[in-house]
Amino acid sequence: MFGLSALGGDLPQLQRRLGVSQTDRWDTATLQAIATYQGRSGQPLDMHVTGVPDPATLINLGYYDPISELPRRQADYLAGNTEPPMTFWRDTATISNQVPQWIWIVAGAGMLGVGYYIYRKNHRGEKGQA
Repeated sequence: MFGLSALGGDLPQLQRRLGVSQTDRWDTATLQAIATYQGRSGQPLDMHVTGVPDPATLINLGYYDPISELPRRQADYLAGNTEPPMTFWRDTATISNQVPQWIWIVAGAGMLGVGYYIYRKNHRGEKGQA
């Protein structure tokens, strides 16, 4: 369950934010409070009533800020403080991943063949000069 691992064992803090008694147990009152909170409208992120503290519920409760999990350059860009991050290397890797692996293997073998052919051709010419 996502909620248990994301909370890191701090269930009383979640119970306090929901306004239920802090029992440090996943009791009926806590699960009902989560479902009631998820059923409210007007939250920044849409939530489905599941009774489980999913990411949207935890964000709406203010339990964590997903922007704080991003690298600083990306967070600054999303905050509007910097230019967009450079994507050249990401795009280059994406393009090369679109080609099937067998094509890279055949191309590499072909380059080795061309290199060997040129090597042999140059060394044949040197033997005649010696």
